[in-house]
This record gives sequence, C-alpha cells and structure tokens, in this order.
Amino acid sequence: MVGVDFGVQLIQTIVFGLMLGGVYALAAMGLSLLFGVANLVNFAHGEYIMLAMYITYFLSISLFGDPVLSPILTIPIFFGIGVLTYLGIFKRLVKAPPLSQIAATVGIVVLLRNLALAVWAAEPKAPPYTVFATSVNVGPIIIPLDKLLATVVSVFTLIILNQFLEKSKLGIAMKAAADDVEAVSLMGVDTGRLFLLTTGISMALVGLSGSLIMTYQAVTPTSGLLFGLLTWAIVALAGLGTVKGIFAASIIFGLADSLASGLWDARGREIVLYGLFILILWLRPKGLFGRR
Repeated sequence: MVGVDFGVQLIQTIVFGLMLGGVYALAAMGLSLLFGVANLVNFAHGEYIMLAMYITYFLSISLFGDPVLSPILTIPIFFGIGVLTYLGIFKRLVKAPPLSQIAATVGIVVLLRNLALAVWAAEPKAPPYTVFATSVNVGPIIIPLDKLLATVVSVFTLIILNQFLEKSKLGIAMKAAADDVEAVSLMGVDTGRLFLLTTGISMALVGLSGSLIMTYQAVTPTSGLLFGLLTWAIVALAGLGTVKGIFAASIIFGLADSLASGLWDARGREIVLYGLFILILWLRPKGLFGRR
C-alpha cells in the first residue's frame, strides 16, 4: 500500500512538473528571442512578467472578471510596451558594452519593482475568480484545470512561434541574426527594424505568460526576482538554440521544481534547481542545445 501511494504521488508530481515546464517555456522564450537576436542582456525580464501579472489582475477586477480573458489586451499592450522600450532604451543599448546593458536593465528592475509597490502595495494580489479554478480526476491523479489551461496555451503558442521562426521571412531573419547579425546586416536586412519587432514579440510573449501565470498564482512586487532568475537559468541551460531547446530546458526545470517541492521540501527547491543548472553547465558550458 505504501508503494502504491508513493507511485501515485510520484506520477502526480511528474504531471505537475510537466505543466510547470510548459508555462516556464513561454516565460523564457521572450527572453531567449531578445538575447539571441539583439544580443541584449535584459535583467528586467522578470519584472516585466511581474508587471504583466499586475495588469492582468487590474483587468480582471475592472473589466473582464476572469484572467483567462486578459490576453485579449495584455498581448497588444505588451507589444506596445516592447516597441516603446526599444525606442526609448534598448535601441541605445544594443551596441553598448554588456556592463552598460546590465546597469540600464537593473535600473528598470528597481523602477518597475518600486512602481508596483507604490501602486499595489506589498500584499499578494490575485483575481477573485476564474472559471478554471477547479480540477478533474484521471484515476487517482488530480489535474488542476487552471494549470492545464496555462500549459495547453503555452505549448500551442510555442508551436506557432516555432512555425513562425522556421517558415516566415521575419522569423528566418531572426534566426539568422541569432547566429551572425553582421552577416544579416550585409544581406540588406534592416537590423533596427528587426530588433524593434523582436522586442515587441518578446514583450507580447511576456504579456501572455504573465496572464497565464496569474490564473493560478498570486503576484507581489518581488515576483519578478523569481521569474527573472528562473528564465535566465532556462535560457542559459538551453543555449542559444531553438524553441525546442527552450522547451526541453523548461521541462527539466519544471520537473526538478515539482519533484523537489513534492517529494522533498519546498524550501529546498532553489537548491535543486540551481544545483542542477550549475551541474549541467559545468558539463556543457554552451548549454544543452546551444549553437554558439
């Protein structure tokens, strides 16, 4: 009986890990695009996810009533935020030394974190209602519908993004720029426009991922710290590879997170996550799927 109970718990934990990994992949993909194409070190990525979660909360209580509808607005809002951020800040950082990029984006971290604290205070915020706040049972396994929805939407979005990068002219130019931006420029591609659209798409993915995370998790002004570290670790683990690489690295992190929390101690999840991250990068410094 003990063995059966442990087996059910293990399967349950793996299911949760796979769902976590799917959402982590979408959150990290925007960072991977921006870093890979524009070679921009954006340490404020987690804070933008935090901002997307707060905007989702605001839209839920003031307009939609349910966070699952908020991507209708968060996606275009964050595409616009991406365009404005590029024109106002990132455009001047693309060719700047890494230290300047780090200093500027850390400044954005401080700005957004204190803005969230001033507007929404320190108490956790969560939408009061979502139609998916329930679960279904598959035998003894419990499937939370809010996490399942987030996972399905994330995976579907990543499939569309992968097709976009493989088949469209803009996507092919993005992939080429990730390998050699100078060669792309010599081929007549307007790299300024390319970086602008890449930043917009990156932020649109942030808007969607923040909305999905908000369906099952509360937000605080410090939430960006967790997502910032996590997404950078996923990108570094995957290497500058493909959507498939980000997805695989995210699944590894999702499973490690869930197994550490479910079978050991939630307080030690960071030890497992970042210990695994250091071990893999020690064995493969370019990441699991890195092209350069």
